[in-house]
Amino acid sequence: MPPPKGLPAKGLPDAINAYRAGRYQDCVALLTPLLARTASDARLVLMAAQSHAKLGNTEQAAQFYAKAAELDPQNARMLRLLAARSFKRARRRAPALVLARQAARGGPFDIEAENTYRSLLREQLCLEECEAEDARLLERMKAGEAAAFGVDDPHDHIMWCDDESLNARITRMHGGTAFTPQSRAARRAVPHTFAERIRIGYLSNDVCDQHATMRLFQGVLMAHDRERFDVTLFCYTDDDVLSADQGMRAQYGPIVPIRALDDEAAAALIRSHGIDILVDLKGHTRGARVSLVNRGLAPIQVAYLGFPGCGTGIDCDYIVSDRIVTPDASKPYYHEKFCRLPHSYQANDGAHRALPPAASRDSLGLPVDAFVIASFNAVRKISPRTARLWARVLSAIPESILWMMCDDPDAQANFCAFMATLGIDAGRIHFARRADYPEHVARLQAADIALDTFPTNGHTTTSDKLWAGLPVITCKGRNFTSRVSQSLLTALGLPDLVAENEDGMVELCVALAKDPDRLAEIRGRIAANRFVAPLFDTLRFTRHLERAYEMMVERARQGLEPDHFDVPELPSTDGAFSAGRP
Repeated sequence: MPPPKGLPAKGLPDAINAYRAGRYQDCVALLTPLLARTASDARLVLMAAQSHAKLGNTEQAAQFYAKAAELDPQNARMLRLLAARSFKRARRRAPALVLARQAARGGPFDIEAENTYRSLLREQLCLEECEAEDARLLERMKAGEAAAFGVDDPHDHIMWCDDESLNARITRMHGGTAFTPQSRAARRAVPHTFAERIRIGYLSNDVCDQHATMRLFQGVLMAHDRERFDVTLFCYTDDDVLSADQGMRAQYGPIVPIRALDDEAAAALIRSHGIDILVDLKGHTRGARVSLVNRGLAPIQVAYLGFPGCGTGIDCDYIVSDRIVTPDASKPYYHEKFCRLPHSYQANDGAHRALPPAASRDSLGLPVDAFVIASFNAVRKISPRTARLWARVLSAIPESILWMMCDDPDAQANFCAFMATLGIDAGRIHFARRADYPEHVARLQAADIALDTFPTNGHTTTSDKLWAGLPVITCKGRNFTSRVSQSLLTALGLPDLVAENEDGMVELCVALAKDPDRLAEIRGRIAANRFVAPLFDTLRFTRHLERAYEMMVERARQGLEPDHFDVPELPSTDGAFSAGRP
């Protein structure tokens, strides 16, 4: 980088040399006095921004990127986008949104600017603006514009769009590039010898007993039949996630760390284990290593649990699902073949999940006499459609309040403002903070009912509510992610909590609010079914999953291509299965 014209030369060559040598802390130290004297050259400010970014000082980097944008109109759009993303990483979402909005509206349609802008709109609950932007993007999609399918991350896309035909065409990917028919054929053509014991490899970066995925799946890992299955976890979990583990991870079985390895080395290591079935527990979720999966790690590759939908571009032969989340009508929209389990696709750990006594409303700051409607789903799942539905329910039950999880003051204010336009006073909305799992399960029991989100339902959050004994009201959906709660409720023997449509949801909520005896009967049924119905029967679920693996291997041994199949239902265990709880 040449010295900016018109700036004092003293110290600047050293700063430039430090930057080029990767000594970013030295560069920042040398730039500080220069910027104090002359802060009007965009290249100097940009060097400070880049140095802070390299050092992980995301908020300082954002401030310098934003300043550079003011000084360099020609590159302002790009610099504002960098500033917005840096503020977002620093969890400063409000200033990030301002800059992202400017970047998105600062010129022709731009995929990267739109991606950041739309993601922040959802995180900040700017629902009216979000609704308008979704409509604009949907129009482009329906017109067949290729660029429109590269805007949203797949996980962001299913937060608002329940059209499976569009879900299947998303092209944006995290962590790699899409597989090709040639790369898939090459993987399947690699000679492989199946052992007597089926060798299963699970791939994830969520291998911590405090992560939602492992709270669901850890019981399966511990229940696997080790005489019939050789199970290995290939783990690239970050240190900050690992540090939260409270000891259950040690019981999961052999764990092979691959986080420090690049894709080539990680692939070689995984292949050296001779895995028969590689199960990707990530799909299109944060930190996924798509390019690693697409290198071809096993003759059979399976998508499970992490992403509720078609894993566009990810080379998996099967997706583990059930008849509710993936009915026959969904088959044309998946490149994977359906492996449908007899009950719900979702694993649940019924042995190691906390089940403390209920917390009192007084201790939670909730009105004792109100009809409390809970939602503890992630903020990004609260779509405009969801908020409008909640407002209808609150209007129809005057004595009700909404109790939801949102700890960002700006998002809270935005949500209250939107609900006010629908006639809901802010005093009827109570916000909750995040809590440790036992505390969370205890507080859930203080609510009367829970309302689902659409089109992306509660997944772990729905099963947590049911585990706590809280009725969850949902309606039938049009794609995998919008059918999850129906799947869970059905597996717990509560199909009557699944309405046909949103009108039916409102009617059901009103009926329960007016009929405490009926509501009590439902809560009693949840408690009775918790250790009897299939949803939390971890051992039976594991045997179904193992049978699925056996059926996949049987096809492969016969030289048959993967195809759709349903796993036959195994007999239930006699009596309750809660005796194994610690």
